[in-house]
Formats: sequence, C-alpha cells, structure tokens
Amino acid sequence: MDRRNIELKIFGLIAGMAAGMILLAGVALTVATRHADVRERQYEQTLVGNGLRQRGKEIQTALNPYVIWDEAIIKLDNRFDKAWASQNIGASVGGALGYKIVYVLDAADQPLYGHINGKDVAPDTYARYAAPTAPLVAAIRKIEADPKKVAALRAVHKSRVELIGDEPVLITVSLVRPDLKAKTRGAQAPLVVTGIPVAASVIKTFSDRFLLHKAHIEVVAADKVHTKAAQAILGKAADGRRITLRWTPRQPGEELLKSATPMLVAAVLAAVIGSILLFRITRRAAKKLLLSEAEAKHLSLHDPLTGLANRTLFTDRLVHAHALLRRKPGHLGVLCIDLDRFKEVNDNYGHDAGDQLIREVARRLKAICRETDTICRLGGDEFAIIQPDTNPVGAAALAQRVVEGLSGEVDLSIGRAELSCSVGVAVVSDADHGQAELLRQADVALYRAKEAGRGRFCFFEPEMDSALRLRKGLERDLRTAIENEALTVAYQPLTDARRGIVGVEALARWHHPERGDISPAIFIPLAEACGLIGQIGAAVFRRACYDSLRWSGLEVSVNVSALQLSSPGFVDEMVATLAETGARADVFMLEITETALLKDSDGVHEALRRLKRLGFRLALDDFGTGYASLAYLRRHPIDKLKIDRSFVSSLPGNSESLAVASAIVSLAKSLGLKTTAEGVETEGQFDALIKLGVTEFQGFLLGRPMPADAIAGARETVR
Repeated sequence: MDRRNIELKIFGLIAGMAAGMILLAGVALTVATRHADVRERQYEQTLVGNGLRQRGKEIQTALNPYVIWDEAIIKLDNRFDKAWASQNIGASVGGALGYKIVYVLDAADQPLYGHINGKDVAPDTYARYAAPTAPLVAAIRKIEADPKKVAALRAVHKSRVELIGDEPVLITVSLVRPDLKAKTRGAQAPLVVTGIPVAASVIKTFSDRFLLHKAHIEVVAADKVHTKAAQAILGKAADGRRITLRWTPRQPGEELLKSATPMLVAAVLAAVIGSILLFRITRRAAKKLLLSEAEAKHLSLHDPLTGLANRTLFTDRLVHAHALLRRKPGHLGVLCIDLDRFKEVNDNYGHDAGDQLIREVARRLKAICRETDTICRLGGDEFAIIQPDTNPVGAAALAQRVVEGLSGEVDLSIGRAELSCSVGVAVVSDADHGQAELLRQADVALYRAKEAGRGRFCFFEPEMDSALRLRKGLERDLRTAIENEALTVAYQPLTDARRGIVGVEALARWHHPERGDISPAIFIPLAEACGLIGQIGAAVFRRACYDSLRWSGLEVSVNVSALQLSSPGFVDEMVATLAETGARADVFMLEITETALLKDSDGVHEALRRLKRLGFRLALDDFGTGYASLAYLRRHPIDKLKIDRSFVSSLPGNSESLAVASAIVSLAKSLGLKTTAEGVETEGQFDALIKLGVTEFQGFLLGRPMPADAIAGARETVR
C-alpha cells in the first residue's frame, strides 16, 4: 500500500470521524434546541395559568366592597332603590371598575336593574345573558343554602368565561352580603352579575405581565385543542367549542440553531475548531436560556418600577415567616406604609414625577431595612415590610426609622416635593393568628395612623376593630341623617366693635337619635373622608338661603370646603339654590380655607371669579395657620381675612400672638380687606383686638350658636 492510499485512508478516517462528530453534534444540538423550545412553552403556559387564576381572584376581590355592604342589602333587597343601584352599582362597578355588563338579580333570580357599556338599560335585556349565567347562579344559590359554607366565606363569587354572541366574556356572579347587621327579607339575597370582555383585558394584562408575543383569543372546536400549541383554555361555549388564549411562544432553541448553523458548516472543514466553537455556543445558549427563565421568574415576583417584591412574593414570604413561628418561638412584625398626599404629586406634577417619587421611596426603604426583611410594593403608593425575628421594640424602632426616612423634601426632575408617610404596625408572637389576619391588623393600624394626623406610626390594638366598626356605623348614620334631612343649622353672631350684630355664621349641627349631639369636630372630618361634605355644604347653604330672607341687613357666612370648590358643578348648584329659594347672593360671605386656595388651579380660580361676578363675597378662614402667601391674596378676589382662634386665645398677654394678629390686620388694611377675629371669649381679648383695629368679632363672649328663630331676639337685645 503506497503512501497516497495510506494518506487517503487516514484522511477518510479523520474525515469520517469529523463528519460523525459533526453529525452527532448536530443531532444533539437539534434535540437540545427542540427540548428548550418545549420547556419554554410549558413554562409560559404554567405562568399564564397561574396568572389567570390570580386575575380571577383579583377581579372578585375588587367586587367585595360593592357586594359586602349593609347599604346594598337595604337598597337592593329590603326596598329596591333604582337610583341608588344606578349610582353605587352601575356607575361604580361599570365605571370605576370598568365592567361592561352589570345586572342586579332579586332573591328570585329575576333582573331588577341593568347597566351596559356605561348606560342604564331595561332589566329585561338580561334575557341575552340568562342562559350562560344560569349555572353560576345555581352554584351561588347552592352555597347560600348551606349556612356553614356561607359562614366560612367572607365573599361568595363564581366566575367563568362564556361566549356571548361571538365575544368571550368573563361572567362573575356575586352574592350580596351584609358587612355588619343588615338582613335580607327572605332566605335568599340579591345577586350582582358582572361581565367584562375577555379579549382586551386578558391580552393586555398577560402580554404585558408575561411578555407574550402575538397573544390573541380564539374560539376553536374541541378537536382543534392540541397540546403542542402555546395556549390556555379560558372557557367552554354552549356548542362545545373551547375559548382559548393563544400566543407565539419564545423559541430560544430555534434561535440557537440558526446562529449555530454557520459554525457547523465551518466545522466540516475544521472538526476540532468546530467542536470547540459548538461547545462554546452550546454553553452560551444554555446560559441565555437560564437567564431568560430567571428574568421571567423575577418579573413575575417583583414590581417592575422599583424592583421590590410584589404582592405574590410578599404573600409567599409572609407565609414562610409565619410558619417559622411554629418551629422557632419569637415575634413576627408586619408594617403597612402609605405615602401621605401622594395623589397631589400625581395631580400637580404628573405621573412621571409620581414614578420618580415611588423609586426614591423604594431606595430609602432598602437603606433603612435589614437584609433579612422583605420590602414589598403592594401597589400605587402602598408598601409593606415583613420583619422576622423581631419584637415590639424592634418593630417600633423600624417604624420610627421609616417615618423619619420618608419625611422631608425630595428632589424630582420637575422640582421639589414634600414627602411624608403613615405606618401601621402589627406584631405577633405565635402562629395562632393567620398571616392574612396579621396583614389586616397592620392595615387597620395604618388607618388609625392616618386618622391621627399622618406622618406617624401606630401599633395595632384590639380596640381598633371596635373603633373602626364604630366609625363605619357613624358614617352610615350620617348618610341616613343627610338623606332624611335630619341635620340642622345654627347661627353664631358676628358683631362690630360696639357689639352690634352685623352678621351670622351658618354652622351644621347633628343630633343623633341614640348618641345625642355629635360634635362638628367629629362628623365634618368624617364627611370629608367619605365624600359627604358636598351634600352637607349644599344642605347648609339651602337652609341659610331660606333663613336669610327673615333678616334685613345681616351678612350670612357659609363655609365652603376645598372639595366643594374643586367640583366642576359647584357654582351651578349655588345658582340653582338661589333661584329655588329667592335669596340674594350679595347677602352671603363664603368662607374658604387656605387648603382650597393653595390648590391654585385654573378650575378653583375660575370658580372664585364666577362667585364674585354673581355677587358673593369671599373670606379666607383660619388665616395665619397655613401657607397662604401675598401672591395668593392678590391672585384671588378675597374680601375678608378671619384671624384664627389660636392667635386670639392667648391675648392680650402673649406678645407673639399679638404681633401675628397685628401683622394680619396691617396686611388686610393694606389690601383693603376686612378682618374678623374668631374665638373671642374674654373682655381682655376683645379690648386688645379693638386696639389692633379688627373690624368684626365672633366668639362665646359675643354670642353662642343659636337657632334661626333666636337671631331676631338677639339683635333686639343688643339694641
């Protein structure tokens, strides 16, 4: 055998070995890439499946405030109130929550009220949805018939995706239940039926959350549902077809194969080099796949804006920390954090500024907490911290650091914003209380901290539950009092330096049938918090209009809240009331607070200008306690400054209060404004204020609040 043949055999052997290695490597790579694609598809399907279940729970949870409510039992069952249903079910669920379909069924499962696409509709239009909804209604009624099941559940919902026409719709049937002590007329309660089109909500939610590509809804025959497609079955149509969410899965393996093909061609010429390159590419692809999985997992468990744990990871960590209490005695703390007046930052500077502020808060919380603590952004401006292996003293120290660390001014791209927060703290030393109860206690404590003035922390105490129930009861009674026109109006005299009555201030009064007289210091803040202040203000103004017709030459002062002044229809309502009662606008002095003035929005400014054109006069109440500047006084058409009682109470002995009152009077004179001193209770205060040049006076020394019938007599007594 000559050398050439030997070389050919050796070359053939080497070439065969190289070709075999390349072929084996190619087969192995192909199998690996297909396996990677299958794993990626299965992983995405698992994420979407979990997300669908979580989305269903979120939708049902969002309905709880509207279906677990004494008022709903009263207005939908005891005596059906269509107007109430339109405002609190149709407008709220259909508007605020975005449901396109809203119906109320009575105890006999007959439609009482309907709301479609933002408009009230006839109840009989429910016939279109009756058949697909019937199984859910039956399931709810079956649960309702078992008292033990109902008692064990806080809320009773049933949901499923149904095909309405050609459109997939997520239908939810919810049982209306009391939150305190309301009772239904019969054994069965009303039901609220809601529906939201699946296509828009599901595709948008899951495409964003799980980075799905070309996600879409398909309604397919049962035999077309094959396991190789990237899909999640949402529901089943009446004709047996399946409602599916489908998308194009990511294929890291296929991308890998495409990128490796040139290397494989080159490896035919250089087997060793090709093998090395193949090994490196494979290793790099594996890393890329792992990083992709890690990234997807991170996104599913963390808040994208701040990188903090999201609610899912927070719940998992809380369950784990709570379980450790059974094995290792100690304390577990949970802190709920809410930024004070965060909405004002969004409203005044925009959502970009709000996002900057949220990121800065997250950065500060990371610096404040230990590595073993879990920081979570629950949503919006709400945060929470799990503090394992702690005690009440440690929890208090952390809460104090949070309050101090989230206080002061923050530099944003648009300027500086004021930051403060309220913190609720709950600490347990055993596992008898569930983790959900621990979070609820922290939330109740947070509510108390905000109620106490914000910018502070508060520990949960058992009596807080009773206080919260008391507040809800008082809120319910206040609504009833407003509806029944049970609030009254008293008038406190305003006098001149000779003690002659020149005007009165209209003040709301509430006599509770069981609790007696409720102080305005209690029910006015409550009304502002629950959105009733506008109704109270309108009722007081209407009564004052009628009573003003009795008196000649008296100025009638009426308080106007910042919420009223910001309402687009406020001035029109005032005009309508004047027309209804026959009262004159130039009789009234409207007292506004510095809070309303500081909004300094075009809407507020225009409202004040319209009120002045109508003849109303304007007074700035509690002047000197806030931040109103000379620029605000020049910008807005103010007629009078009211000196706050805090400066009057320490006169004449307190030089600082005397200096402030003197400065206010001088400022008013320079601007051509009147001045009224509030809270005058002693002769010494009265004499000191006269010397300063105050023009009007108000306080117990000069007259207490009294009924309208007593004003005429009081004027005669002064004369």
